[in-house]
Amino acid sequence: MKKIYLAITLLILSTSISAKTQALSVRSYLDTEFDAMFELKVLEYPKIILDCQSFFHQLVVYRNNSQSGEKTTFHLDFSQCYEAHEFLSQSQIERKPICLKLDFDYGEIGLSNEPQEYCK
Repeated sequence: MKKIYLAITLLILSTSISAKTQALSVRSYLDTEFDAMFELKVLEYPKIILDCQSFFHQLVVYRNNSQSGEKTTFHLDFSQCYEAHEFLSQSQIERKPICLKLDFDYGEIGLSNEPQEYCK
């Protein structure tokens, strides 16, 4: 019985340890050839696209340079996509730092103006 409790405790601890959240400092926010699709430049990934034009609004993180390669999609509703675009645009105009937080477990994103050294 003690072994079962120990196994359950280890399982719970390992799942909480493996929670995957990543904070990225956004270097720039660029227009693409589409009206409501934008590219975020970060050091950690070759391409991140904020897509507010497609039927399903999303932030797509490409893990390699290939469009057909491994990617992670964060689904957004219309207002989340629009607010993210407004925040990124305004922060870039005002030359404020941009911190993008990606929660890979829950599929959520967060944006803030935390300085690069605190964006962790």
